[in-house]
Amino acid sequence: MSKVTNNPLLQNVSGMLGDTMVFRKVRGKMQMANRPAPSKNRSQKQSAVKLRFQEAAQYAVQQLAQRESRALYEGGITAQKHSAHVVAVSDYLNAPIVHYIEADDYLGNPGDTILVKATDDFKVTAVKIAIKDSEGNILEKGEASPHSDINVWAYTATSANPSLKGTTIEAIAFDRPGNKTKLAVTI
Repeated sequence: MSKVTNNPLLQNVSGMLGDTMVFRKVRGKMQMANRPAPSKNRSQKQSAVKLRFQEAAQYAVQQLAQRESRALYEGGITAQKHSAHVVAVSDYLNAPIVHYIEADDYLGNPGDTILVKATDDFKVTAVKIAIKDSEGNILEKGEASPHSDINVWAYTATSANPSLKGTTIEAIAFDRPGNKTKLAVTI
């Protein structure tokens, strides 16, 4: 293995040269080495991760080919996510998070409000609510709308729920690539 020191031209270089040489920085020093051999014994889990990253890269290319999507992802560029491509890949790989369902104001009456806090590394696009009775039958379902609080969504009940005990409220948050996360609370 070769080591290069005190060469300002090579201090910020990394990657592969041709099909044989790899340049990388290790502990502040530039190293040149032979290309590592591809793994022949890849586990199913490793293969699944590789496939997921390939899908994320394909998603990013498709999204950046569309003018509106490109503009959205360019708006998400930060110091850590330095390009729209990185933002789109990250969005594909990370599902939204439903932090809580606040049902204190839900008393089983039409017009009662349920609040849901949901976040995503890029943007939550929708939150769907389902209200189920104690036996699991759906009493009502619908989409919540953005609330005045940041990352909070509000759902207004449309039908009466005479038997509040054992009622389950389920919230599902979605992001642009279609990732979804579910949280349910029982009253």
